Amino acid sequence: MSQKRIEFIDLAKGICIILVVLGHCGARINLPGLEIVRMPLYFILSGLFFKDYGGGYNFFIRKTNKILIPFIFFYLLGCMAYYGIKFLAPQLLITRAGGILDVFNNRQFFNGPIWFLLCLFWCNIIFCQITIHIKREWLRIITVIALGVSGVCLGRSGIFIPLFIDVAFTALPFFAFGYYLKKSDILYPNRYDRYNILFAMAFWGIAYILTITTDYRLSLHYNGLEGWSTYFISITSVLAILFLCKTIKHVPFVSYCGRYSIVLLCVHHMIYRPLMVLLPKTGIEILSSNWSIAIITLLLSAACIPVCKKLIPWFVAQKDLIKLPQKGA
Repeated sequence: MSQKRIEFIDLAKGICIILVVLGHCGARINLPGLEIVRMPLYFILSGLFFKDYGGGYNFFIRKTNKILIPFIFFYLLGCMAYYGIKFLAPQLLITRAGGILDVFNNRQFFNGPIWFLLCLFWCNIIFCQITIHIKREWLRIITVIALGVSGVCLGRSGIFIPLFIDVAFTALPFFAFGYYLKKSDILYPNRYDRYNILFAMAFWGIAYILTITTDYRLSLHYNGLEGWSTYFISITSVLAILFLCKTIKHVPFVSYCGRYSIVLLCVHHMIYRPLMVLLPKTGIEILSSNWSIAIITLLLSAACIPVCKKLIPWFVAQKDLIKLPQKGA
């Protein structure tokens, strides 16, 4: 029997993926902490639902089905688009991507946003190994912090590790924070829910104070993190969003996008990039604005959800491509 979905988590994921699409389309919302909250929110939400499934082989296969296979499929699809455009209309190809080997020597893919899936895969694998081999909780926390610091140092030193493993180190504290947050009552109704709006305002207030009093920068895609306060701004902003979402619970379109956020993550780049070329050629000024492109991209990306669920469910984490052996078989 499938577990009942937690509505406000879908809403939070929806806010997250919509912020990702808006940001990539150049449609900005100027609120304190919001510009750096997108990826930390994704990693923290992923950590919230971490389970080791007994560790080892079972865990690896589950995460391969849910994360790695979608990454490989959309990475190859992006490479096909890259080589197709390069052959048919090279003058339209404006990208820092270089081809199928980008995953080994570049931080930029033709379908750039899917870097998150590869990074999330490594976060899961690394954290699973930590939970299996380190039994003392305090030592797990120290290990996570040490790996996070090493990831930040690699980024500041300009040291590149292929496959986004270095970025996974930097992102691991966010993932682990989600895992430990699960030990609180935040996922389920509790007696403190009457104060959720106050909690949201308080955490956003902390984020605001830190943004105006400290230096911070976060660009996980390029393993760029500067300023001691960046982790705190990100985490307090995420908590503000979670408490707000727990109060609101459900917003139809946003929650729908959140439930199938992997589809929007994987397809929106290949939608908005052509739109940025084509819509200005219409001569209609309103269609050329960043916000118009973002809204059209969101609608078209959402329209891809039922298509992907029906035609390629194995590549959008709706069905397992690799089957685990049944117990007792």
